[in-house]
Amino acid sequence: MRRVNYTADLIGDTSRPGIQSIITRLKAQGTQSPQQIVENCLDLLGPLEVNSESMTELTGFVGERGDFNWDSAESTQTSTERVGELLQLIVSLREYQYA
Repeated sequence: MRRVNYTADLIGDTSRPGIQSIITRLKAQGTQSPQQIVENCLDLLGPLEVNSESMTELTGFVGERGDFNWDSAESTQTSTERVGELLQLIVSLREYQYA
């Protein structure tokens, strides 16, 4: 469990260069739906395939706050934080740990 928490803490730190690179790639794709952002994050972290239940939960989690928008400084900050949270969830999935 310590290893999972350590990894989640690292990947949730959106100031880290590798995470910034992921965010830059996501930004380049423009406004994205929750489904699209989940699929793109899974691809950038793996590529990683998850079961339908995990996909539903990830999409539901990020979908609670709508699309990812990078149009303004405020929306970019919010989307960046949301990506960090999503990445933390992905690395805590069993599919990620055993990939």
